[in-house]
Amino acid sequence: MNFKISGKKVVVFGGTGFIGSHLVNNLCKNACQVDIITRSNKRKLDFFLGNEPGQVRVIKIDNFSKENLDKILKNAEIVFNLIGILYETKKNTFKKVHVDIPKEIAASAKRNGVRNFIHVSALNIDKSLNSFYANSKLLGENEVKEEFPNTVIIRPSVVFGKGDNFTNFFFNISKISPILPLIGSIEIKRKKIFPIVDFNKKVKFQPIYVGDLVSFLLSISTLKRKNYDLAGPTVQSFDQIFDTILNIKKRKRIYLPIPFFAAQIIAFLLEILPNPLLTRDQVRLLMVDNISSKGFSNLKQFVKNPSSLQTIVGTYI
Repeated sequence: MNFKISGKKVVVFGGTGFIGSHLVNNLCKNACQVDIITRSNKRKLDFFLGNEPGQVRVIKIDNFSKENLDKILKNAEIVFNLIGILYETKKNTFKKVHVDIPKEIAASAKRNGVRNFIHVSALNIDKSLNSFYANSKLLGENEVKEEFPNTVIIRPSVVFGKGDNFTNFFFNISKISPILPLIGSIEIKRKKIFPIVDFNKKVKFQPIYVGDLVSFLLSISTLKRKNYDLAGPTVQSFDQIFDTILNIKKRKRIYLPIPFFAAQIIAFLLEILPNPLLTRDQVRLLMVDNISSKGFSNLKQFVKNPSSLQTIVGTYI
């Protein structure tokens, strides 16, 4: 048990999501009073709700107004903001979700005397200059720190674990398709009049286990004015991640290299769907490797033995 947070009132914005559900579960083990703030209509939660009756409350919010937020954050001691989206809709733009809402939460936290505010962003957004997602995340960080100077900013690499949208996504594709796409795994360059195909250009990830991320969040939850990049112990390309997933189930699939320009065309067509599997902005994000040696060093400061994808993925797929 973390005695620094035991007994405190903790508010988790986005607590019904993948990372949020794991965080809430661990907060309950630390005897915290937890308020989950969600924009969805989901009332029945798929994770453990407290060690005692009333330990966890689910509060739906439709309007992030000053009045609503001040009511929610009254007497709160620690606030986590995990709200985020991967693609835009008419109702939810990157600016609204990653900039405007975090700014209002941070301002309310300041007004209500919240001691600790932890804002979860994303790794290497300062390098993805062509991505609207990354730019909105970066702007959101700046707005949050302006409103609440003592904010702790967390920038994790891609997060995996039970309920994720990363390994489970490709695992589900492998169940119905004989082909798995390797986006960005080839690059076509022009030298004079002849094109050169580079088959060694691969997107790299340094996935972090959600259990390690949550442990880190709990460990730093009473700190102030910090910035942490976070990454797992192993750097892997798409094909290596596919190998790990398929080997667990003893499957074999064909890997189809798709260069970035082709992925952009495919994403353009997929954006017609209500819930697109891929967007052009996500392709732009993939052009920057999601890795950080400093991120792994930061993780090891608070998590003794970080887990790799190879050791965990077989426990939940």
